[in-house]
Amino acid sequence: MAAGRESSGEFKGGLERGFSLDVVAPQGEPLFFTWRGRSYRVHSVLSRWCESGGWWQRTSSESPGESPSESPSEIGAPIDDGACTSWRVEAAPDGALAIYDLQRDESSGLWRITHHG
Repeated sequence: MAAGRESSGEFKGGLERGFSLDVVAPQGEPLFFTWRGRSYRVHSVLSRWCESGGWWQRTSSESPGESPSESPSEIGAPIDDGACTSWRVEAAPDGALAIYDLQRDESSGLWRITHHG
């Protein structure tokens, strides 16, 4: 399963924390993922949640007296505040289903697996 661009609904897995993986998510919800060389089909989404990240970093990046039009967020510089969306899914390559937690970093679009078993 080759990773593509975000607009195509396919995302390349992250490398920073957890286990990296490739995810196919055409409408934003994972349908398939490849992990440790095996392809997994998502049979059901058990839950989904969002973590807002360090929202205080978005507002505290402005200096006192600085106008909002001069702040990095206003001129298009992305702020990586750690916001992410997570899915708890039932998936399997072949045979028995297992539960996996998949997480997408909202800033980079990278995916990782945070729990399996």
